[in-house]
Amino acid sequence: MTYSEYATTDENGAIKTQILSYDTDTKKIKTVFQFDYTAQYPLGFYDKPNQLVYYTQRVGTDKDHGDQIFVKDLLSEKNTQLTDNLFAVNYIIPSGDQLFFVANVKGEQAIRLGAVDLNSMEMTLWGDDDILVEAITLDQNNKKIYASAYSLKERQYNLAHQDGPVGQNNFKMPTYTIYETDYNLKEKTKLFSNNYWIRMLMNKEGHVIAFGDKKYNQGQVPSMVVDYDTGNKTISLSKWGTTRLQRGEANYSYDGSKIYAIAVVKNERGLFEYDVKSNQFTALFTPTAGFINNIQVVRGF
Repeated sequence: MTYSEYATTDENGAIKTQILSYDTDTKKIKTVFQFDYTAQYPLGFYDKPNQLVYYTQRVGTDKDHGDQIFVKDLLSEKNTQLTDNLFAVNYIIPSGDQLFFVANVKGEQAIRLGAVDLNSMEMTLWGDDDILVEAITLDQNNKKIYASAYSLKERQYNLAHQDGPVGQNNFKMPTYTIYETDYNLKEKTKLFSNNYWIRMLMNKEGHVIAFGDKKYNQGQVPSMVVDYDTGNKTISLSKWGTTRLQRGEANYSYDGSKIYAIAVVKNERGLFEYDVKSNQFTALFTPTAGFINNIQVVRGF
């Protein structure tokens, strides 16, 4: 988790972001790393086996700046900047010798999926200048990436051609498409499309799970859940009938019996464990002073 709070009781003071690790076996949380909250959207990822932390920070001047990705070696204390051409970063997920990210590259309007080779430091980008990637999930066993994305041009057209009375929300949702690509970012296979805001992706053995809403920020309306079977290439639809899962990179446990997600349960916002069979939520971390920015579920360690 990345978790931000004021460094002192002075609300005009500095905000610090911590990378926290929750171990599902020991049920303990520990602080792994702390850094200054300078990015537009602070992200963090703890690579426990290699004792590395990845995080984002603002680099540059007031006139020319952007959020860049860094890696800190917790054993040697060495800090390395991995990117220099990004403006805003929405995801960072390392896997093997690659770091995958979703970001806006300086000079573009697109939001791209990309990868940094951690050996050569070369960057690869997926998509084009018309793509806006909303969410991703990695299938690390099969080295596949699934991305929810839509057209920038279609969104701009829909904004300019809303129907109905002025002042009402008549925005037609652009077509969101779920793509599959490989770790080399060479593939671009379309799995399915829908005029829903597909805001979150999860995966479990042989399945990609997409959460979608008809409109933005419909907090009281159940999300549509699309279950795509990657083997049979079939789709089943249902409605999420319990507490809404917030954006923040939710995902299944290794055995698929639990979902770890950010949610608001009984007016408490935090990290929750959701039991798939019993439909019960268990609070794991519900801070009152700070704010959980996002989480990543790391499986198999």
